[in-house]
Amino acid sequence: MSITYYMLQIPPIALFIILIVVGGILSGGATYLFRKYVQVKVLRSHNEVTGFFFLAIASFYAFLLGFVVLAVFAQLSDTQNNVSKEGSAAMGLYRDIKFYPDTADAKQLLSAYLQFVYNVIDDEFPKMERMQQSRLTPESLNTVFHKIERLEPKTPFQIQLVTVMFNHLNELTAYRGLRTAAIESEIPAPMWLPIVFGAILTCICAMFLDIEYIHLHVALNALLGIFIAMFLFMIIILDHPFTGSLGIKPKAYKQIFTTEQWTQELPANKSVITL
Repeated sequence: MSITYYMLQIPPIALFIILIVVGGILSGGATYLFRKYVQVKVLRSHNEVTGFFFLAIASFYAFLLGFVVLAVFAQLSDTQNNVSKEGSAAMGLYRDIKFYPDTADAKQLLSAYLQFVYNVIDDEFPKMERMQQSRLTPESLNTVFHKIERLEPKTPFQIQLVTVMFNHLNELTAYRGLRTAAIESEIPAPMWLPIVFGAILTCICAMFLDIEYIHLHVALNALLGIFIAMFLFMIIILDHPFTGSLGIKPKAYKQIFTTEQWTQELPANKSVITL
């Protein structure tokens, strides 16, 4: 697991404060030490060239950060879209099974499907949050396939309903595969090298700017470090779609359980039926 995974175990607000404080202290403190112990007399005469060089470095680094943020945001959007479509297919399959004629095979199928839903909620998503794969969920999904294959439709309506079940199940399986594949779609470790080294290089270039008042120079470079830390925070949060308090949750699967409990309790509630 990457270090960013462990950083996401910290609440987002606390992580944001830690990153900007560390970024500001490192950049501002390094600038203060540089101005205090390193005396470069030619800085003022070369300030125009140094400023142009710093502007070029900062512009390229800002482009790099913007590209990375857009890439991880697009990845997160695709993952959320796939999870939403998976949830729609799961709810559609639940309705197909629920409205299938009341037979022993249909009851077994509903029981197997609810077990699959339970495994997704209770086992798969918690393991995905820890960047692990679930073993129970694929097994229960195979059981659902097997139960649907054992159905013996007799009327045209039943035949059509079984066909729709298979369509929803295949759609659910496809989007679930995309969801599980997104667990390992984090930024590769070598990609962090230019991101971190670019931040260090940008702050170093800012130290060579000749600003008359040392405290102003330290404050400006501290703000630069804070600004870079804000982008790093965005990258870390967006890079792991299922980890942390802002991770994607199985809302559609939980809604299936809520619907199942509601339909079971509804016949006993005569006042609701009367309404």
